[in-house]
Amino acid sequence: MPKLRLSHPRQKIIGKIAVPGSKSEANRVLILKHLFFPNLLIQNQSSSKDTALLSQLLNDYIQNPNLNVADAGTAMRFGTAFLATQEGTFTLSGTPRMHQRPIGILVEALRDLGAPIEYLDKDGFPPLKIKGGNLQGGFLEIDGSVSSQFISALMLIGPGLPKGLHLRLNGFSVSTPYIYLTANIMRRLGLQVTVLADEIIVKPQKVAEPPQSFTIEPDWSAASYWFLMALLAPKAEIYLPGFRQYSLQGDTFVANLFAPLGVDAHFIGAGFRLKKSELKQKEFSVNLIHNPDLAQTLAVAYAALGVKATLTGLQTLRVKETDRLVALKTELEKTGAQITIDKNSLRVEKGIEKVAGLSFNTYQDHRMAMALAPLALLGPIEIDNPQVVEKSYGSFWEDLEKVGFELK
Repeated sequence: MPKLRLSHPRQKIIGKIAVPGSKSEANRVLILKHLFFPNLLIQNQSSSKDTALLSQLLNDYIQNPNLNVADAGTAMRFGTAFLATQEGTFTLSGTPRMHQRPIGILVEALRDLGAPIEYLDKDGFPPLKIKGGNLQGGFLEIDGSVSSQFISALMLIGPGLPKGLHLRLNGFSVSTPYIYLTANIMRRLGLQVTVLADEIIVKPQKVAEPPQSFTIEPDWSAASYWFLMALLAPKAEIYLPGFRQYSLQGDTFVANLFAPLGVDAHFIGAGFRLKKSELKQKEFSVNLIHNPDLAQTLAVAYAALGVKATLTGLQTLRVKETDRLVALKTELEKTGAQITIDKNSLRVEKGIEKVAGLSFNTYQDHRMAMALAPLALLGPIEIDNPQVVEKSYGSFWEDLEKVGFELK
């Protein structure tokens, strides 16, 4: 595997960075465009590999019913629900790791709505055979404790079902902000969605005056790595344009998490500026049940500062691109840090001692690569398989060069 050597001789991060469009927003809008708004112009479209794979599925399914979404989890889940609404028989597969990621809750929900779906290998997991076109909608109970993407996938197809959709969520719902993100995007496009506690109602409808365009906000999950760089640099002033102060994305929470660490975000016009302040406490306990994509960034931040911290609500990290809890423990302990993990939490017991000369593995996981890269501000490091960032932030390494990182 190729490796990338990273260093930052000046240790100052000053610049303006255009973070790419949110793949969470883009993937939802793509499904709605193909189902209900064929003439919709999507502006600031996400350049992520995940979005490209979902777009390819939506463009190819009529000519090619044998579809492969590689490692794109959103494309697998949203694609499963989308194909269940389309006339025809389709197969949907992915990488070997994708075939280890559970999808049974969504499949059972779609079966209850009338879609004949078969497992082609292991029950509860891709690959799938989907016979679509017969969904009626109606009332459905579904477990919300595994993935909010199952809920969002159903919500997105709801307006096109003759009976609409009435969901009742059983169990504690994880990543709830993403459910609200889905509902808010649908409302902005003129669709009727009601979310009340554990009840979600999607009205069957056609929009009388379809919107002409939808602008995708930059990705707050991607912005989190710039918060980390601002934290680790002795001097930092970073402007990230295009962000909304009152964003639909749940990972806006990153600003609240980094403020007590010593990074302040000040909105200026259409965007915000990151500047260093002071560490305001020495021990942290954070529940990330609704923001699991921030876990790797925060774990590295706490370890780099040498503060004790406990991150909980991380059960979904076990079934991501890799087991992210094991990966974080393994890589951070190379630095002399002490990390303990269990089934749904991670604790930083002791901080980083040294990074210079270390080589970090990424486990085919884009967020591992981007969360570990800022450690180059503490000393030269190597990142293996650096191209994994294409999954969500393809220009990541080029953007690092713009603010003084040296890449070899």
